[in-house]
Amino acid sequence: MPVELNVRQVRDEILRAAGGPVYGRSNSSSRMVGALFHEIFADLLGSDARLHARAALPGGGGTAEEWSARLGDHIYRLLLGPRLQANHAALQTVTQDVLDLWKSLQELAQWLTGILHEAWRRGAFSVSGDGRAGDLLISAEEPLSLLLREPGWTDSVQINGVPDAIFRLPGGDRWCVVELKTGQSAPEADLAQACLYHHMLAAGERTPGSLALVRFRPGLDQRVFMPEQLKPVEARLKALIGRLAGVLPETQSPSPPPPAPRPEPPAAKPEYAELGHRLVAVFREYGSPVELLPGPIVGPTFLRFPVQPARSVRPESVRRLAGAVQVRLQLQAPPFIHTAGSRLVVDVARPDREVVLFSAVRDQFPKANPILGCSKLPVGLDLEGNLRMADLADSADCHLLVAGATGSGKSEWLRAMIAGLLLTNTPETLQLLLVDPKRNAFNELAGSPYLWGDRRIVYPDEIDPIDVFDLLVEEMESRYRTFQAAGVDHLAELQQNGGRLARIVCVCEEYADLQFCGRKEIEERIRRLGQKARAAGIHLVLAVQQPSREIVKGALQTNIPARVGLRVTSRIESKMLLDRHGAEDLLGNGDLLFKDIGEPVRLQGLYLPPDERRTIFGNR
Repeated sequence: MPVELNVRQVRDEILRAAGGPVYGRSNSSSRMVGALFHEIFADLLGSDARLHARAALPGGGGTAEEWSARLGDHIYRLLLGPRLQANHAALQTVTQDVLDLWKSLQELAQWLTGILHEAWRRGAFSVSGDGRAGDLLISAEEPLSLLLREPGWTDSVQINGVPDAIFRLPGGDRWCVVELKTGQSAPEADLAQACLYHHMLAAGERTPGSLALVRFRPGLDQRVFMPEQLKPVEARLKALIGRLAGVLPETQSPSPPPPAPRPEPPAAKPEYAELGHRLVAVFREYGSPVELLPGPIVGPTFLRFPVQPARSVRPESVRRLAGAVQVRLQLQAPPFIHTAGSRLVVDVARPDREVVLFSAVRDQFPKANPILGCSKLPVGLDLEGNLRMADLADSADCHLLVAGATGSGKSEWLRAMIAGLLLTNTPETLQLLLVDPKRNAFNELAGSPYLWGDRRIVYPDEIDPIDVFDLLVEEMESRYRTFQAAGVDHLAELQQNGGRLARIVCVCEEYADLQFCGRKEIEERIRRLGQKARAAGIHLVLAVQQPSREIVKGALQTNIPARVGLRVTSRIESKMLLDRHGAEDLLGNGDLLFKDIGEPVRLQGLYLPPDERRTIFGNR
């Protein structure tokens, strides 16, 4: 089998070779701007007609300037405004970045309408989308792949990736790859990434044209490369890919060994393809025909079928058929029908579900730094077999609210999260404050050197939780005084200057039980910690069984930005937790939706067997 890489890994290797930051190590504000920007762009060219750029354009024509103004208003009302409101807690400390995001989106509206208006003027684009004018074809976030075989390589290499957009140029069959970038970046890595997508397009059925790199800093910066200009870059890329994949002959192999192989996504079986055709038949039967796109994508928990609704079918009418599909196909749970990027997808439970063991992904954990420690914790495995991490040092992930009903895997998720932190830290870099109302979640950590204070697990019937949170607030204020004396602003800066303070993570297994000790008093302390504790290196991970309005509203809603949604009991609870439905249809046992910036991402939580848990937790 060929060695598999994705475009992101190749880009990271270029950045690493240049001494720059790899993916996930940029500052939080840059990640927020980039994630929201690309998400909005995908909606503008996606399958939801209400959000598509066409919905903003006048049917009777108009100037390019008028189109740009209308699209800018459309972006703010339907795409940016709701996201700013949903991500208020994570964005409240990055006002300038939000302003830059809005300027970049206005420039995007001007750039995109310039292309569309010119295509409309030539008769290559129809505002109504009815196809009468021979529409300009635009494909947003379309998966591409490339199989490379080079003389002397010990194996072939398959590259997978998803470019921002592919345009068919008017008046021919040539296609243009477009990569959008925001803020400051590494030009050589940006060019190499876009060049790789261009090469992937050339290997397919489309005839590649030019390559455009479009950057919004804010301030539009567009560079166009013709195919002949990309030949030298492609040659260097192949050499780098060969080294990264470890397929060069031994005499050419780099001195460090290639990265440990990640768990390969399961291969699609014939019965999976048959299930996809049955899905399409049911949607057609109920009057909402869809086209089955290439797939399915096979995850450990579910199968993802990308579909394209027929021109007259709204995505919402497809979503409403989840219950009917479950009954007609005799599925164990309703399919989860939602948008992923610009695609409408149907997630169906695998009949042969796999367990994702904690040990199977330990090679993906960051390397432990004995002096600085590690602020990242494991969330779950994605469809490509990559471990998604949340970074407590990031304002988008600094505090987490975890919710799940009985059987959802909430307690197991908390234990795997703690185990991940322990593996990448020492007691000098990490201290845990564990609050366990039920007295059965963290017993194996009793007496651990990782416990903060007097090394006791907090049981609310023995220790007043209000007093415990008061101690955390006092510690936070004490740290700010230490920062002031040292002339620094936050924990990371103190550590870089030689100061040593452990990161403190407070984990509460059932937050709702604490409210019986004084709801207003608890919420006031949560509010203070939520607003200020991140910079001091103090973080909250609060778990609830039922994320009802009474529990989530107020301090949690405003100050806990990241959400881990396991299976809940109702649509209302899912809406309260994630600001959208869907968690009520999850499959339990670690199947989850993770939301920090943008739309929730579906992941599979890790299972930490009792013997392995005792080994990690008992490491005194």
